[in-house]
Amino acid sequence: MKSHIKLFISFIVFLTSAKTFAAACCGGGFATPALITGDDKALFTTTYSNSRIDTDVYSNGVWQKRSGDDVSQTYKFEGAHIYNDLFQFGFSIPVQTRERSGNLGGSSTGLGDMALQAGYEFLPDWDYHPWRPKGVGFLTLTLPTGKSVYESEDALGLDSRGRGFLALGLGSAFVKTFGKWDANSTFEIHRSFEKDVHTSQVDGKIKPGTGGSLAIGSGYSIQDFRLGGAITWTYEDPIQVANNSGASAQRFATGSLLASSIFSNNWAGTLSYADQTLFGSPTNTSLSKSFSISIQKRWAR
Repeated sequence: MKSHIKLFISFIVFLTSAKTFAAACCGGGFATPALITGDDKALFTTTYSNSRIDTDVYSNGVWQKRSGDDVSQTYKFEGAHIYNDLFQFGFSIPVQTRERSGNLGGSSTGLGDMALQAGYEFLPDWDYHPWRPKGVGFLTLTLPTGKSVYESEDALGLDSRGRGFLALGLGSAFVKTFGKWDANSTFEIHRSFEKDVHTSQVDGKIKPGTGGSLAIGSGYSIQDFRLGGAITWTYEDPIQVANNSGASAQRFATGSLLASSIFSNNWAGTLSYADQTLFGSPTNTSLSKSFSISIQKRWAR
């Protein structure tokens, strides 16, 4: 039973770290809703995060520290349910408030990009193999319910709370416990689809491309308490705006530290800190630092 709990905690923590897939300038990124990898029939997760943009990195590699506050507060509601043992379906609904200080500052609240997900446990761990991980593949449909920066009519882009593109993604997640230690990894690739935008700033087609992410994490458990860390690398193709081909790709990495605990047989909580200024060679993005807290309710099979 303890090994099941550790596996469950490790994946909660991993999912919390992997949610930081996009820089704060875009209001969010490709969404990966919760997946079930333990002996559970269903789960529901509520997450609150507070993120502050620290630095802008331009396509020529120059870093510029932000002079004013640009803060995002996000409430995310996620759920997943098992069907026929190996299949599962999930969803993600983010609500975000963006605030910026200064004489021209302000705030805006609304939906981010929602997502629907279907998963299949292609690599079960029924025999508790000593080294083979459990693997879950997933398909994710991201809905453009969050306005993109190209659709914003706000001078500061505060009403931009998502990438704003319909996107289809494919990926896999792997988890494994080795005594008190655990390891987890996920990768995903996605394709975003073009859309017509007609605003005072842009009049024409916005053409995104392909993106992807790779996350690797590990942790150490002491009874029902776990400490862990993860790194997530994220890439997005250049976005062509109204036949202007001068755009650059976006690239950044997110480092996370996490603490997780089981409250009872049906509840778990996670605290995490994520920093996008520490790793990798970021380009054409805004880098943020954030804190988050997650509470999860799960139901046994």
